[in-house]
Amino acid sequence: MLRKRFALTAALFSLLAGPAYAKPPCYSVAEFEAEQAIRLHTEMMVVGLTCQHMDVKGQPSLFAQYKMFTLRHEKQMQDWQKTLVGYYKRTAKGNSNRAFDTFRTRLANETSQRAIALTTPVFCSEHVPFVQKAMSLDLAELRKGLSPDAPGIRMAQEARCDKPLPAAVVAEATPSPARRSGATGAASR
Repeated sequence: MLRKRFALTAALFSLLAGPAYAKPPCYSVAEFEAEQAIRLHTEMMVVGLTCQHMDVKGQPSLFAQYKMFTLRHEKQMQDWQKTLVGYYKRTAKGNSNRAFDTFRTRLANETSQRAIALTTPVFCSEHVPFVQKAMSLDLAELRKGLSPDAPGIRMAQEARCDKPLPAAVVAEATPSPARRSGATGAASR
């Protein structure tokens, strides 16, 4: 009887203590690229919606350009989405599609908040070159710019598995239980 109690207590303790020692999730190279692509696409969507009133000399509206970008890269966008849904299937509790949708909604909200903070005219004038640059890239150039080794510091929800973050950054970015279910968080590469 005492042995059973001890085993039950040990099992309960391991269940409670387990998550504290769990390795935080990280992105594979493909998952990192996929997140960068979804970030780019989401930002283009918000820019297109926010700035659709802007006249871009001799070009379709920014929202029309976003739609053209989406159609041009439709197959690859679907692959990137599947990659991130697979990431959430592996790391999040619950519905992986819902976790992805929550992530994408959060990205759109963050971009919209930046537009509000800057004012629409300032935000739009700053983002026209961004949309034009994205529109000028073919798929190979786009993927090169999204790759984990592309120059520049970029935001990412998770660290890369092949290049762990320094211990101080990991401690700062350790996910909360809500984030594990696909909510919020950010760490730089």
